[in-house]
Amino acid sequence: MNKLHAAEIVYHRPAGKGYYRLVLKAPDAAKTTLPGQFVMLRVSENLDPLLARPLGISSVIAKTSVEIYYRVAGRGTRLLTRMEPGRALLMHGPLGNGFLLPDKGGIPILVIGGSGFPPLLFLSERARSRQRVFIGSRNMASMPPAGVVKRFREKAEKMHIATEDGSQGKRGLVTVDLEAYIGNLKKDAKTVIYACGPRPMLAAVSKIAADSSITCYVTMEERMACGFGACMGCSVAVKAGGYKRVCKEGPVFDSREIEW
Repeated sequence: MNKLHAAEIVYHRPAGKGYYRLVLKAPDAAKTTLPGQFVMLRVSENLDPLLARPLGISSVIAKTSVEIYYRVAGRGTRLLTRMEPGRALLMHGPLGNGFLLPDKGGIPILVIGGSGFPPLLFLSERARSRQRVFIGSRNMASMPPAGVVKRFREKAEKMHIATEDGSQGKRGLVTVDLEAYIGNLKKDAKTVIYACGPRPMLAAVSKIAADSSITCYVTMEERMACGFGACMGCSVAVKAGGYKRVCKEGPVFDSREIEW
């Protein structure tokens, strides 16, 4: 059952490139959270702003705290930057459905687009095998923080980095490198792609996976208001007809479900 927590801030500092790293002590949440899940966090100690903010979980620390990376994007996150260690914030979660962890012996393929790294960082650290990691962004400024890239590199069999302007890694779309790698890959049932990032990137990754008959899980990012399925504001169209709620049936989906 999801719970409301008074989560104490134990660490909160800039992490580079407009990001902040936030660690919240919430033992009950830390014990149950899975890679891919998220929390709804009140970003101030009052009801201004009224709505909580959905934030992905990037790790669990010492089985007592959840780690969150967020990027300053509006008034809510700007208010959050002012919250200092020792304060407590209301946190609802963990929410949503997480990833199925990859089978031991397989090589998980992680595809990260820009700021869509938190759920895959958590997955990377929980996976039992080394990974092939693909990171893409518009430019160097929109890459994940250097400390995050280092953590991915520590678990990676090999890392591929691409930026559209060539300011870091290869010039172009990271999906080009992914498609080339998949084309030369000896595939088996343990080959699984995990992706999170902008919708156009997810659509491209989904097509590459489908064309090669590879299972692919994506984390959808939609604007959320309630976080538990009541408002329907984060719904996405599915191929079977109708819609599914990112906060309730997701945020992790089999990519074959989504009507891209």
